[in-house]
Amino acid sequence: MPVLAAGTVTREVGPADAGGLITVTLSLDGMGVGGLIETLPEGFTYVDSSLPPSQVLVQDDQVCFCMINESTVTYRVRAPDQGIGEIAGRWWDFTARTNGTIPSSEIPAGGAEAPAAPGPGIVLGLLALLAVPALRRWRR
Repeated sequence: MPVLAAGTVTREVGPADAGGLITVTLSLDGMGVGGLIETLPEGFTYVDSSLPPSQVLVQDDQVCFCMINESTVTYRVRAPDQGIGEIAGRWWDFTARTNGTIPSSEIPAGGAEAPAAPGPGIVLGLLALLAVPALRRWRR
């Protein structure tokens, strides 16, 4: 079984689609049995992967993948409407008894522009929604 050397796990991050989904592909070379942990930036949520659900564990911002003779794993995350973050990762090769880090990758959100300030129509609409319960109580 070949030993997984540092730098043999690479990450490719695709652009966000219209629904805010981003596809991330991890490519591995030589790992027989191992694991990968990806730490997602704040606001990004894991959706699914190319692995069976029994080989994936999601806890808070970390996604753990159990790899058994896999050469790639693809997963999708939902991006927030704005901002940018970095995915960080670690790998373990249990057969070769080695481990390391996966270089961080920048991951864009659905739109990197700052939102415009709400106009008076939005503010007035919110105030009207808040006023309805108050008016109902006042009428009683």
